[in-house]
Amino acid sequence: MDTSSISFTALYTGHVWYKHGMSARFFTSPRADLMYNAVRPINFVGEQLLGMSLGDMLLQRHRIMDHRIRQLIEQEGVTQILEIACGLSPRGYTFSRQYPHLHYVEADLPGMATRKQSLLLRHQGFGPNHKVVACNIFESGEPNGLDHVLANVLEPGRPTIIITEGLVNYFDLPTISGFWQKLAQLGRQFPAAWYITDLVPEVKEFHKRVLVSAAQKALGVMTQSRTNLHFRSDVDVERGFRQCGFPSVTVHRPEDFYDVLDIPRSEGESYVRVVEARC
Repeated sequence: MDTSSISFTALYTGHVWYKHGMSARFFTSPRADLMYNAVRPINFVGEQLLGMSLGDMLLQRHRIMDHRIRQLIEQEGVTQILEIACGLSPRGYTFSRQYPHLHYVEADLPGMATRKQSLLLRHQGFGPNHKVVACNIFESGEPNGLDHVLANVLEPGRPTIIITEGLVNYFDLPTISGFWQKLAQLGRQFPAAWYITDLVPEVKEFHKRVLVSAAQKALGVMTQSRTNLHFRSDVDVERGFRQCGFPSVTVHRPEDFYDVLDIPRSEGESYVRVVEARC
């Protein structure tokens, strides 16, 4: 796999999923393994001071999201999924095989979409109804606008899930809220639609807030990007999504799944949240 222009976060998260048996070998690389090991000191500090490492948070959010996606497929009749900013996520590869009737569309910026498609082609990784397309969530119209993808790549008669994982906290609140508002409106074209994403709210305890801020800065240097914490509480999260046009919002906490899923447990209150919003 050519990793020369794939982001740090895509490589690192892809390797975390592979190391924990959730991804295929071809989704990772020696460079990803190097980055995974480079983050070990940050993970160690997180475990000692916050009771939770970055890798643990990634596992929590990914497994909770997968769990809810499976429930919506099996209990609510979902037959179509759009995963935006798919990166090296193994979800399309996995779900398109587990559910052959599922129309699974992976989307990312043109460069990453081209690499993901080549990778899946090279390793016979496409499922029966599985494709990769280019999409920029802040563009409109052809060829890569979000409205174009939803109207012309997805099928309007199918109950649909739209996913973003590891995306939200890279944008400030006004910017990402514009995307949420557009998504809430566009999602109404489907007979039923859910948006599933993850985020990290602000930490309540002062000393932990200082540590999280330091970790944000360290990760910002490594990823050459800034992370943003948009909400102060789960209530704020729900209110924020409702204000963007989602009529029904559920905030999932890892604690709710400790007895259901094989996920790491936080020492004290967890940090990551999975948000499920009905369009």
